[in-house]
Amino acid sequence: MGAQHCLVLADPATVALVACLLVYLYAMWRSFAGDRRFALYGPAVLVRCSRCAEAIKRLAAFGRLRAAWLGVAAWLAGMVVGMAMLVESAANSFALPPEQAPSPTLLIGLPGINPLIPLWYGLLGLAIAIAIHELAHGIALAANRLPAKSAGLVLLGVPLGAFVEPPEEFQNAKPSVKVKVFSAGPFANFTTTLLTILLLSQLMAGVRPVALGVGVVGVLQGSPAELANIKPGSIIVAVNESKVVDLESFLAVMSKARAGSTATIALNDGRVVKLTLADKYDFTKNPEDRGQGFIGVSVVDLKQLLDEMSFSPTISGGVLGMLRKLLLIPFSMNPSALPYLQSFYTTPSGSWEVVYATAWIAWINLAAGLTNALPIVPFDGGSALKVALEATLKGIPEIKKKRIVDLLSTSLSLLTVALILAPVVVPRLRALLLGSL
Repeated sequence: MGAQHCLVLADPATVALVACLLVYLYAMWRSFAGDRRFALYGPAVLVRCSRCAEAIKRLAAFGRLRAAWLGVAAWLAGMVVGMAMLVESAANSFALPPEQAPSPTLLIGLPGINPLIPLWYGLLGLAIAIAIHELAHGIALAANRLPAKSAGLVLLGVPLGAFVEPPEEFQNAKPSVKVKVFSAGPFANFTTTLLTILLLSQLMAGVRPVALGVGVVGVLQGSPAELANIKPGSIIVAVNESKVVDLESFLAVMSKARAGSTATIALNDGRVVKLTLADKYDFTKNPEDRGQGFIGVSVVDLKQLLDEMSFSPTISGGVLGMLRKLLLIPFSMNPSALPYLQSFYTTPSGSWEVVYATAWIAWINLAAGLTNALPIVPFDGGSALKVALEATLKGIPEIKKKRIVDLLSTSLSLLTVALILAPVVVPRLRALLLGSL
């Protein structure tokens, strides 16, 4: 029993968590003791670091942000792309069945809340995204001769990122300076996404599926697959002696299968199992599935998943089609397959843990960049757009200008939030209204 306790304490994740909690408790104690370097911000503790602000000033001295306007362009592009994706998603929600509507937790890109984001990899990606985002704001301030008043870390049990406190002079800075500072954060996240994508493509170079087929990433409870002891991580290579080389061939074979018939499933480990197919309707409750043969597995196309993980999509639809696919890779990457990649593929450079971490750093940085680029106040995109509107309407009397800018920025913020909520709300609202008729 004692040896088991030692093993638990020696686990790196446990040691790291205990160390983080001790630092967090120490920071809270120093804050209550009146130490100005520590401040409570709700449940979080802000740890101020005077040397951090000086380091940011030195980083800014390497160049006077010649790429600042590139950051503004990246913010505008991110806002346009993000809004276009939200409009498309909202439009599709009007045809989405209520049972397929996403859970509200899927809209929140935070580990521990969103069930699709692994906790530790998610926390790592979130901490890096916030730190890089705030560092970029600090560098932009210092490069425009507005050094940050303070900078430091944000602790909430574990380090969740960083913060930069702008000086009072920032409120009276030129509109162009404010826009550059606000856009620096999303630009830094987009740049980090690009760099991690390039790193990920190198890590995944040479990785191949261990067998042709479809990978099993989920098995439904009470399904024929569960009764036949088919486990997640298996690869289906044939059904009824018909070879399965990809998802398309698997679906083609299953489309001909009828409920109650016997199916022979060949797996990559050499096992061949016979099972009686269930009625797909019993699991989906979709009338169109009645009588359709059903194994009860969730599968992924191994070649397609590898393309998404290695960020090397085939060119389709011209340059714009490729750019669109590249943009959507972090969203289409199947998180449920991550635990089974060791079973599906040969070993990458480094380790799978490094691949997981790199992939989630890329995903969360892109999500953070796109979210902050949206025209929502108080996000960076909403703040930058508000400053740009004020500068555009500079010839209008101050009171009238403020009223117009507040109306436009508030309307855009509410519209954007409505578009974000549409996939969750619209299908359920439509079902409720149709049910009451």
